[in-house]
Amino acid sequence: MFDDLSENDKEQVRDIVNRLLSVNILVKDTEPERYQWARRHKTVLGEFFKGLGWSFVMDDRHDCVFVHSPESMHRLRLTRDESIWILVLRLLYQEKRSELALSEFPVASLHEIRAKYATFQIPFVNKTRLQDFIKLAVRYKLLSTIDDDIRSDDCRFTLYHSLLHAVSAEKVEQLYQRIKRYLEDGGAPDEVAEEAETN
Repeated sequence: MFDDLSENDKEQVRDIVNRLLSVNILVKDTEPERYQWARRHKTVLGEFFKGLGWSFVMDDRHDCVFVHSPESMHRLRLTRDESIWILVLRLLYQEKRSELALSEFPVASLHEIRAKYATFQIPFVNKTRLQDFIKLAVRYKLLSTIDDDIRSDDCRFTLYHSLLHAVSAEKVEQLYQRIKRYLEDGGAPDEVAEEAETN
């Protein structure tokens, strides 16, 4: 598999493999050099992950790469509140991307995120948890911050296409309907935990 690669190419492949095993989504906008390496070596990477029984996806349409392990072995286990946070980001992404060219990323403000929580009648998180949730989303390449004051309602976030792979359209609809049922029953979505997943 690696016999025809130069030492430099082998080093690039090792870097990409380790990177994807650590965090399984790679976004061109945040890591352009690694993304180009992944494109260059996509055949070798595909064969390597296939040997592990994993799926390797080079999504050039949305400028991201991701790997998926069998039976979601690599998925991130989320708390209820983290699941809701990522679901809200995914819903906002879905609503906004229809208005944009494919090459553009949707942008959402903290005010819009807070408003989406209100739509579902879900209490918004406190400032400490908000900071933790933003760090989680940044680490897993789901968003990046545009403004410095992340606690301001005017703070804007770039929502990456990787949200498509973090939470599928089918999962969004399932979670949306589940929350809707909770609200119709007069309760809160306390059982949403771990339904949203980072694959």
